[in-house]
Amino acid sequence: MEGEDTRIRLDINADKRDNVTEVVYKPTTMDQRDIKWNKKFHSLEPESRAAVVPKDSFYLYRTAFLGNLLAFSAGTGFSWTSPVLPRLNGPGSPLGAPLDPTEISIIAAILCLGAAMGPFLFGYMADKVGRKITLMAIAAPMAAGAAILAFAWELWVFYFGRLLFGTGIGGVFTVLTMYTGEITSNHNRGKFSCLLGTFVALGVLYPFSIGSMLSIRIFSLSCLLPLQAFLIFFSIYAPESPTYLLRQGKKSLCQKTVMELRGISEEEARKALDELEQIESQNKEKGGIVVLFRTKNTRRAFMVAAGLLILQQFSGISAVLGFMEQIFSGAGGAIPPQLAATMVGVIQVFTVFVTSSVIEKLGRKFLLLSSTVGAAVSIILLGFYFFLHRQKLVLLAYLWWLPIASLIFYIVCFNMGLGPLPWTVLSEIFPDNVKSSAAAVASATCFMVSFVVTMAFPMINEMLGMAESFWLFGVCCVLGTVFIYFVVPETKGRSVQEIQEIFSK
Repeated sequence: MEGEDTRIRLDINADKRDNVTEVVYKPTTMDQRDIKWNKKFHSLEPESRAAVVPKDSFYLYRTAFLGNLLAFSAGTGFSWTSPVLPRLNGPGSPLGAPLDPTEISIIAAILCLGAAMGPFLFGYMADKVGRKITLMAIAAPMAAGAAILAFAWELWVFYFGRLLFGTGIGGVFTVLTMYTGEITSNHNRGKFSCLLGTFVALGVLYPFSIGSMLSIRIFSLSCLLPLQAFLIFFSIYAPESPTYLLRQGKKSLCQKTVMELRGISEEEARKALDELEQIESQNKEKGGIVVLFRTKNTRRAFMVAAGLLILQQFSGISAVLGFMEQIFSGAGGAIPPQLAATMVGVIQVFTVFVTSSVIEKLGRKFLLLSSTVGAAVSIILLGFYFFLHRQKLVLLAYLWWLPIASLIFYIVCFNMGLGPLPWTVLSEIFPDNVKSSAAAVASATCFMVSFVVTMAFPMINEMLGMAESFWLFGVCCVLGTVFIYFVVPETKGRSVQEIQEIFSK
């Protein structure tokens, strides 16, 4: 009852059962409804108070949205080939002759080769000149690449333009991931990290929706618009990351930036600055690739990050996005390939948006497991359709809907976890002194695998067939489910220090 003394026996030390004390606690009526035992801090705490989550400031939303204009541009690069390759093989091609399977593979895959080089260049720059300036520098090769593709007249020029654009994409996934992790807090890091996936999905949708209606030149020039908007507005409205400002000794500016990003008072910002300084003091050792692999906890963290990114690519997403219209053409369905690809792109955007809304409730591991299981089922079914198509069975007439349904389900499942969450986990699990090196090596590994998959897909398709190609991706998804279940920890709501303690066990 209200006001009545309640004697509670607290076990202060679980290993010493004789070390027990009694605490007198006078609960109110509301306390009796809301009391919960907080095991971590060995205290009693009202649940209503513990459940309060700070509101995210408009300043943080604006900064994150402006930064992710780069992610939108990266998305256009991934699916640029889907409407362009049919034009290069058709009448009026600037090349004057159809492309063979090897040339098609190189145009699609060389973007990923450039993206594997970008992380090392821009990851180094991020530590030397800051996250903000580096992000603006990343836009340069992407803009140059888009302009070259617009006016390309020979095959090697297309190769060079794609390689240059890909170099910028590698920087986006390395530095933007790092920047987002540093401007957010534990309670909203997952949500804002998923914005990268949302904007990439929007960028992927752009070529699907209008690419076939424009000439190659106009379409490629239109890809410059988001880059121009990014350079103008990001330079004016976005701050440098608090972590980098603190490393440069700019404490007052760091405190002001934290106050604006989190929408908190000056006193609260001062406490947040103290926490950042404490984290920095624990990571005084100079970073680098050698330091990354020196200790058990960072080695295990890298295994998790690289494993998730490799799984992301072996799930088949690069092949599916790069050859979407060709896949639908080969399926011979009733829906026009361009319309079907656009439908898949819309579903992709919607799914990533939903994922960003539920990630802090459902957690990373649950979404990743659900994603790999669903992707395996859908892409195996897609392979089954192409198997029936090759056999020319009568049953095929009743399954005209299966390719579009399988691809939609695959895109939904992929963007529920495998798409955005490996980059979210990458931004969460490394201490600051090795974060840039870890992001560079993991991103480069991801894009090298993507290069191999995209390059090999048309060739494997020629040798084995479309069905067997998709079945290989399905087996990779099944193996990935086992990896996530046994190796990947849950990182929701945990600080870098807590995650490092998990990896050090």
